[in-house]
Amino acid sequence: MISKIEEDNKKQLHRFKNKPHPSYIAGFIDGDGCIFIRKITDGYQSGFTISQSRTNILQIIRYHFGGSITSSTNRNDKTINIMDNDYYHKYNIRNQYNLLIRNNEYKILLEYLKNSFIIKEQQYQYLYEFNKLANLPNKSEDKEILYSNCSKNNEKGDLDERYLSRLNIEYISGLFDAEGCFYINKNNFTSFYISIAQKNHPEILDEILKFLGFGKISKYEFIIYKKLDCLKFIQLIKNHLIVKYNQAEAFETFLITNDSNIKEQMYAICNKEKHEIEVFTELNQNENGKEGYLETVKLKILKEQICKEIQHKQVYKEKSEKMKGEGNHNYGKIFSENTKKKMSISIRDAKGGVSDEIIIKVRSLIIEGHKNIDIQELLSVPRHTITRIKNGEIVCRNEEKNEKKTLTQEENNLSKRKIHTDEIIIVIERLIEKWKPMRILDYLIDRRNTNNIPNHLTVDIIKNIKRNITIGKSVIYESELTKERYEYYTQITNNFVKTTAKKYIYY
Repeated sequence: MISKIEEDNKKQLHRFKNKPHPSYIAGFIDGDGCIFIRKITDGYQSGFTISQSRTNILQIIRYHFGGSITSSTNRNDKTINIMDNDYYHKYNIRNQYNLLIRNNEYKILLEYLKNSFIIKEQQYQYLYEFNKLANLPNKSEDKEILYSNCSKNNEKGDLDERYLSRLNIEYISGLFDAEGCFYINKNNFTSFYISIAQKNHPEILDEILKFLGFGKISKYEFIIYKKLDCLKFIQLIKNHLIVKYNQAEAFETFLITNDSNIKEQMYAICNKEKHEIEVFTELNQNENGKEGYLETVKLKILKEQICKEIQHKQVYKEKSEKMKGEGNHNYGKIFSENTKKKMSISIRDAKGGVSDEIIIKVRSLIIEGHKNIDIQELLSVPRHTITRIKNGEIVCRNEEKNEKKTLTQEENNLSKRKIHTDEIIIVIERLIEKWKPMRILDYLIDRRNTNNIPNHLTVDIIKNIKRNITIGKSVIYESELTKERYEYYTQITNNFVKTTAKKYIYY
């Protein structure tokens, strides 16, 4: 029988069939992971470790980057029915699981996380340099220095402020998944907050505060108390979360609803997610569970083979051209006969930037289910070129190109718009009432949250609407609304323009 936790682990893995963002993984490792170089009997061992009570994050990273999952604790208390995952309590001793990616596998992850770390960037640099020396002889002294420096930084390393500029919402999401908390007071549902703890490097909390523009710092915690700010934060990070994804959804519902029974249910979900015991038995898997990693390795090997083949053909071609120029009296005739046939192909390739051979290879890889980014890495073809081949904009010389439909200016503008027409009308109504753009944005976000509509609005969108109608530029097309509704839009727009004009005349 599959437990609820196992079902949820599969759901999270499906959500991240594409790799999590590198900044998310770096943020998580900065919070709950370790980058290490250590001595063993016959040399050194190096790599990444992440420890968690829930294996969803470990399984996702192993799927894409390899490694093995082990257990450091194994609770076998017969008096507690943990196999069905129904027992949980805040004082539970939860099973602890570790993902270890060692030097025989971590190269792909190492490259993926380049320029992503903030707290453990120094350890990353030492590991990156150590990896270069892994199979080189007579490098014991260099390895010893890297081992010593990495160990010292793991004990107590200072955060280099140069790397704070790397902070983004993906990194914050990863750090929150590792060090964050959704808190609800069981005895008082009006008391709640969201927090991120970071005792060793509290300066990163100040940077998060500046980045988000809301929240407070209390000792070694970044805390958000206001309901609207909590909802904003969840909207920003939820789609990146893995460990606390279910808690985020429950906490969001808790904030939106006024139904006390639903609030009670959401509190129970948050509490259960924090303290539930997971029993994970698929430990030390050799092949199972890292199919994405194995596919990446396969593609890298295939790429190397293709590169060698291309290089071999180029060398052969250069030798052949050299031989032709050294006295083959028939070369001029051969060249003149073949050149005419090849000229059109060469010109087409120069214009399109890609040969028929590459087009056919790209199509073949697309049919096999490979992603654009994998094909780009494999064939060294720009990703936009792969998209154009997929869309039929770039074709072989004996094929007809798909004609791309030209959008009208109206169609082009509507395709880029992120705000609904009814929301634009609300913006104009509130501007007439002299609301500030930020207050209007908060109102619209709250409105979207209430109706479970994803938020893509920004304050710049509100400001652009205000700017356009102030200069007399229409922001809604007549084709979008009924006759009566468009007349209303025209009326309130004119009212706003008149009000604004009076203001400027007065001053």
